[in-house]
Amino acid sequence: MRASLRAHLTLWLLRLLWLAMPWSVGAAAADALGACSPDTARILSAELWGAWGVVLTATFVRRPWAMTVVRIAVPASIAAAIGSVIAAGAWNADLAAPRAATAIAGSVIAAAVALLPETGNSMVDGLSYGNERRMLLRPPFLLAVVPIPLVWAAVVAGVTVPPVLWAQGQWIWAVVTTITGFAAAALGFRSLHQMSRRWVVFVPNGFVLHDAMATREPFLLRRADVATLGPAPADIDLEASDLVDISGSALGPVLLAELSVDVEVVPRATGTAQMQAVSRVLFSPTRPGEMLAEAARRRIPR
Repeated sequence: MRASLRAHLTLWLLRLLWLAMPWSVGAAAADALGACSPDTARILSAELWGAWGVVLTATFVRRPWAMTVVRIAVPASIAAAIGSVIAAGAWNADLAAPRAATAIAGSVIAAAVALLPETGNSMVDGLSYGNERRMLLRPPFLLAVVPIPLVWAAVVAGVTVPPVLWAQGQWIWAVVTTITGFAAAALGFRSLHQMSRRWVVFVPNGFVLHDAMATREPFLLRRADVATLGPAPADIDLEASDLVDISGSALGPVLLAELSVDVEVVPRATGTAQMQAVSRVLFSPTRPGEMLAEAARRRIPR
């Protein structure tokens, strides 16, 4: 199956899974809200339905910002499912185990599909036009281990906690968390959105590496200048003057593009920006095999 078709089918699977959320996580949440006061239940129910509607809309937009929304909100449904099951189970001892399992399993499966590279590639490729095609780059290792999960948690907490406190009538804490939480959520969303704007974009005369975290400007590798493109050797010298590494030590295979001419790159580093002429580039797409197959279709040498 062609990779682009598989990516679109994966995105449609996510849409269907999210459409089913009201009957899985929503059912458990309804049980949990039964233990709340009517005012609290109305506020929390409105928040849940609002989040569901925003995410469903985002899956149809196919833009980088929409992918950021999806990858923040869909994994958060796991916490919502577990919290609802615990709260409902404590209030209603007759809560059926299959119903609880359906809520948790539905959220976990939806989150897994939302985080698949195919889903991300399909959403960012919505920006492409004509003969272009975009493919995401893997997140740098050091960011993926701790900072990204922590920022994600701050965004989710910053958006969800204030309405809960308002609903419970804890006015002082509600005001404090509204100010600090929404500010943290806005800053966190902006930081996570940077990960959604790191990609390889194929253009008619080659491909562009767009990674504002690694270089100050995107740079084009022309098809006519690419000598070879393939997996990077394990013993490559990362300190070589003719090499620029924008892979961020990401987990998984790293690709090496070797050029017949030098290309000018401005690596993002502390201090004054300095242009570097390089003939080799290391980078790490989320699906390296798919990226190489697309390059072959476009007659880029391997």
